[in-house]
Amino acid sequence: MERMEKMTAGRVRRYEALIFFTGAVTLSLEVLASRIMTPYFGVSLYIWAGILSITLVFLAWGYRLGGRISLGRSPVALQVLLLVAPITAALFLILAAFLYPLLFPLLTGINLILASFLGSTVLLAVPLVVLSAMNPLLIALARKDHAEGDAGAGRVFFISTIGSVAGVILTAFVMIPNLSNWRGVIWMGILLGLLPGLMAWGPRELPRRERLRLICLGVAVALLGMGLQAGQRQYFKFLALATPQGSNFRVLAEYPSVFGNIKVAAWQDGGDDAGELFYLQDGIIQNHVSAAGEALDHTAELLPILRTYAPSPGHALVLGLGAGIIPQALKRQGWQVTVVEINPQSLRAAREFFGFNPQGMKIFQEDARTLVRRWKGAFDLAVVDLFQGDATPDYLLTQEFFRDLRNSLRPGGLAAINFFDPEDEAVSRRLLATLAEAFPYLLELRSPSGADPVENLYILAAGYPLTSDPAVNAARGDPDLPGKARGILLTARPLNRELLAGIPPVSDSHNIFSLLLAGSHLRYRSQFNRLPWHLLVN
Repeated sequence: MERMEKMTAGRVRRYEALIFFTGAVTLSLEVLASRIMTPYFGVSLYIWAGILSITLVFLAWGYRLGGRISLGRSPVALQVLLLVAPITAALFLILAAFLYPLLFPLLTGINLILASFLGSTVLLAVPLVVLSAMNPLLIALARKDHAEGDAGAGRVFFISTIGSVAGVILTAFVMIPNLSNWRGVIWMGILLGLLPGLMAWGPRELPRRERLRLICLGVAVALLGMGLQAGQRQYFKFLALATPQGSNFRVLAEYPSVFGNIKVAAWQDGGDDAGELFYLQDGIIQNHVSAAGEALDHTAELLPILRTYAPSPGHALVLGLGAGIIPQALKRQGWQVTVVEINPQSLRAAREFFGFNPQGMKIFQEDARTLVRRWKGAFDLAVVDLFQGDATPDYLLTQEFFRDLRNSLRPGGLAAINFFDPEDEAVSRRLLATLAEAFPYLLELRSPSGADPVENLYILAAGYPLTSDPAVNAARGDPDLPGKARGILLTARPLNRELLAGIPPVSDSHNIFSLLLAGSHLRYRSQFNRLPWHLLVN
């Protein structure tokens, strides 16, 4: 009797190790799914609500399903189900990795919120259901041996939850910085396929035929995943050919990071043109330069504004590196430049492909919020060019941040802030009211309506009066100024504070920008998710 109790206890303990691993996969998969879907559907509040709700629905469904199918099962049948579940999840993970680069671009043609729910279902449905069903299956197996108390239910869910914690940590600190999300999902499938097959050697109470079937099935699924990994180059070539002009774009490098996936892509029309370079982060084009290094994006609009309103070089602070175009241009003009960038991979990409030379600059890898709070009265110019995902992070839009930004400037200093234009006048005024709480004088400049699918809003902020006269004079007096930059300078207008009467600024204690800007995030993403399919797979 004592020997039988030890055998059954050992059997349950063995499967607890499997539950720990599958618990890790469950939360790891949720994190990866959000990053996989970002280039297609964005990172707005609505998208996150979809991912979280879909995850919880499938987990709940799996718990319910596992409880139902465990009824009346023998210990052998329960063990077989416990080992088949991870292999099933592995198969569908690998199939999802193959299908989503083909399916998600088609889903972006519908409402992005609905598309994110459908995308979450494609990635998460089967794996989450079968993996969460394992918890009640193991509880049922333990109940066969011990009918007392909760039959180990609390222990099973404790182990699964601790596994989920480990999965999140390993995903954030190991998997994401070292693997693309596409490869990460496939490797997860490979491990899920192999582990149950290896565990099938152990339980001698399982029939030999069942053990062999489980081992063969797990190895077959793992080989399928390895084959997809090995064929990535050919598969991505197919994705490039599947879209108009896709073959003109070639991915030169990819830099996975916890702060977003960076890609450097080259475009060539097949003629004598030397081509253009693109710096993408999570499917958004952040910088775009010609073969000669000439800016072809928003920096070509922002730099003339800086030359006009800050013509005398001093000490400049640049928040957000990107491809390094703005700090490099300021350095050439004689500025002493300090750059703050949270993503270390940005510096790599800028140096390796965009000719960025940090020599003579101060480079800080940290959050912009902490640096401006620490530096007081140090800069003559502060350029805020901070984007992650679809827009500026909301904690970098509050009155407290803008107060710290103003305090980092010397008397007579100027702040130049680049935003995607919210296009909603009420949201724009809320943003301006928040800025106006920290800076007494503001000047607005906007991309001319219809000039570009995604328009920019540039705001100059200072402690002294700002007028439109320098912008108008620069636009009319510089014949070499690109037409779009000239058009932006001509839109300059000082802020009329009467328009902000009664509009409260947004603070850290009640930051609602994630909600206010959610609609804008969806609009921006809808412009970029039509890039060639192979550029969107991160």
